[in-house]
Amino acid sequence: MKRRPSFRVSSKSVLIACLLAAGCGVTGPFQVVASNQYVASTGRIIDVTSVDGREVPLQTMVVLQPDCSSAGASVITVDSRPSNGTVDIRPGSYYSAYPASDRQRYACNMSKHAGVAAVYRPNPGYHGTDLTTLSTTGPEGRSFSRTYRIAVQ
Repeated sequence: MKRRPSFRVSSKSVLIACLLAAGCGVTGPFQVVASNQYVASTGRIIDVTSVDGREVPLQTMVVLQPDCSSAGASVITVDSRPSNGTVDIRPGSYYSAYPASDRQRYACNMSKHAGVAAVYRPNPGYHGTDLTTLSTTGPEGRSFSRTYRIAVQ
């Protein structure tokens, strides 16, 4: 019996993969359940849940060449600020989330690369729904905008 290789995927990397997919024009709904968040997309509005007031990643961008080198910087801007929290834009090292169908770049998913992330943090003690809109521009100048509806529980 052949043994299949195994690897661990964290709930955070699955969430990031889904957010990247949503930003790349996925038209069907998707859903991720992790220990402190829930994400669902139904088109232009992406629903995210923060449990116990924890911060929630909204959008992460890592754009790579087929050899895993950077394809350039992406920019995330806050078009509409949330009323009951903040959105931090954080340059840093993140995992990419290329699909298996992109054979060359899929291997890049195993290590962190330069990128940028937008993270929502609710105000202390807040419970309810918050909205924010982000615009993302990739290194080739293509842009998209998404509205996030954040349920803070």
